[in-house]
Amino acid sequence: MDTSVATPTRFFIRSTQLNDANELLALLNRLIEIGGTTSMQKPMNKGEFISMFIDGDLMETSVCAIDRESGEPLGFQIAGHYKDVPAGWVEVGTFVKPGLHKSGIGSALFKATLEGLEGKGFKALNALIRADNTGGLAYYNSRGFKEYKREKAVPLDDGTPVDRVYMQFDLA
Repeated sequence: MDTSVATPTRFFIRSTQLNDANELLALLNRLIEIGGTTSMQKPMNKGEFISMFIDGDLMETSVCAIDRESGEPLGFQIAGHYKDVPAGWVEVGTFVKPGLHKSGIGSALFKATLEGLEGKGFKALNALIRADNTGGLAYYNSRGFKEYKREKAVPLDDGTPVDRVYMQFDLA
């Protein structure tokens, strides 16, 4: 399936490929290191990354934004079966290179993700966002996600309590 999405910007969207793994893994691990924009707290290795985000049994769709000039991946979005969500739902995760938020990458990734899920019979997308990730909450709200559940004061690995916000996007 070709999920390429033409954009009038400096990037284009396509299905994530195995040869993207090193650069996307570095991007994800950088976001984990910075903290605050992903619920993930521990860096991943390449095998884990490929299994979870590119070519594993949990995957439904994985798309990435590629810089038109350099060929560098600028971000990616996945939809798969990661959390304990209701039947017919899939979990979505969005990861964009620091400094490129509000550049249109997230919007283009979301459009491609929806196209990749079309016709698969899913009822809804679930997004799990830390309450201190104001940019992530704004992004999912702007896509039409609605909060349906909140877990209060879930401790991070360092003991810091942070609420977890569950957001739903209806596909039907």
